Amino acid sequence: MKQLIIGVDADGVLNNMSKFHIKYGTQFFKREPVHLEAYSVKEMFACSPFMEIVYGLFYFKKYCSEYEPREDASSIIQELNQEGHELHEITARKFVTLRNILGKYSRNMFETWTKKNNMNFKSYQYCSEKCSPRDKWIACHKLSVDVMIDDKPDVALYLANHGVKVLLFDAPYNQDVKHKNITRVSNWVEVHAQIQDLSMQMQEEEKNTFQILDGKERQKLTPFELQNYLRNYKKYLKQQPYNVEANKQFDRNFKLFHTLGMIPMLFKKIKVEGKDLVPYQDGLIFASNHLDSYDQFFISKALGNRPLRGLAATTIKDTFRGKLFQKAGVTFVDRIDEESKKRAEEKLCVDLVNNNNILIFPEGTRKNKTEEGKQKKILSFKLGTASIAQKTGSSIVPIAIVKENNFVTVRFDEPIAVGYGDDIVTVTDALQESIITLIDKPKELVKK
Repeated sequence: MKQLIIGVDADGVLNNMSKFHIKYGTQFFKREPVHLEAYSVKEMFACSPFMEIVYGLFYFKKYCSEYEPREDASSIIQELNQEGHELHEITARKFVTLRNILGKYSRNMFETWTKKNNMNFKSYQYCSEKCSPRDKWIACHKLSVDVMIDDKPDVALYLANHGVKVLLFDAPYNQDVKHKNITRVSNWVEVHAQIQDLSMQMQEEEKNTFQILDGKERQKLTPFELQNYLRNYKKYLKQQPYNVEANKQFDRNFKLFHTLGMIPMLFKKIKVEGKDLVPYQDGLIFASNHLDSYDQFFISKALGNRPLRGLAATTIKDTFRGKLFQKAGVTFVDRIDEESKKRAEEKLCVDLVNNNNILIFPEGTRKNKTEEGKQKKILSFKLGTASIAQKTGSSIVPIAIVKENNFVTVRFDEPIAVGYGDDIVTVTDALQESIITLIDKPKELVKK
């Protein structure tokens, strides 16, 4: 039996969310639900947004800490783990993507509840409520999820349309949802049976051997063979040596160095636009235009000093700056040595599959190094960023840095997910166009 990678939603899947709201909403509002088939409390009881908030204040902790799991959820999750499947919790629960004490409280409360109920997950992927379908797709693609268990209509359809198989927990609010990649289930026993069937089916399709292919060899593969190859390549990456403690130290060093590095920039005015488009979860590729050696500091500042891995030229490895970079987990590359470039790319891929973020400048060098470059808006992008994204399933977040005198603007755009069958040249062109558009966009028109 093939071991699957399984994504598991929380609300409505680990518990019966609709049943909770009907019971406690009836007590709180002192009336029966107006729309039993509704997803939200506001629609279910036809109440005002304010009263929905008040209801949440009364029952949030009870729902998150005390409400019982669905029947058989705990035992089936334990069985799936024992069978060798890899389970990841992928949820857009309220407050979990906030980077403050409320977010930390909500995440801790949820993880404590799952552990109390013997639900063990390899990772917790937190997604925004506002961009739930997009963020869950990013998580599924990054993790190479074989099947996602969810209940929300827009999420299920979005994932299904992007090729993800979905087990849809039957609920009053998703009765109209139908798709060839969606299978409806009523309980966790049915979930287990469906996963066993899918496991047997995929075992017949899986190849037994794996070897790394170069670009020309990959071009000869059929779409199905390429998908299989890239999924197996990601497994290969996860098996490569990775020192967890050393990487935690890299993160600490990164935050320290970037805090110190911003001191000379204290008198620079920095504005951030489109920050809400950046997913909460990690394992992302941040791709930016490259003006000078301080670009990384502005991007780090815009991201709230979020640790980033990256590349640096071997020519600076033994300098003071290079030694600091080494302590922050930077990968060094000799740009004229093909073997060095291959090793560096694989190292970045290993970082990504271990849930680190990386920063890449697809131009390959600083635009302002030469007079010719200064005359251009942007240099032509190399294909490496899109290639790494395709190999790891990581999404690319486009960034533009715009500098005017003493004023710096850092702009973000919607993440770009690279599918197994996508053409790398086309993706690279789309990424370059996205960043050019950000550079040209008037400030008042940029998404807030």
